[in-house]
Amino acid sequence: MTLYQFNLLDEMEQQEAIWEGTLIANRIEGEYKLLLYQIDSFYVEVWYHVEHNVVKRYRSFSSMEKLQPYTMQIDIKGLIL
Repeated sequence: MTLYQFNLLDEMEQQEAIWEGTLIANRIEGEYKLLLYQIDSFYVEVWYHVEHNVVKRYRSFSSMEKLQPYTMQIDIKGLIL
């Protein structure tokens, strides 16, 4: 699946696609727990509102710049030959 294809999906289909991805990091930002998934060659941030127990937003991207808040958490040992 490509980033473009993911963005064309409705919210339920996006949610299903995310479960097929790999959770690679998470962080807290204010009232939200952000979960970072990798799906093929792109990433999806799931914005989960902790107090309301609901997903508020999906943000998909392929930019390495947007990975910056997660770089200290991502384990790259498996990527090094």
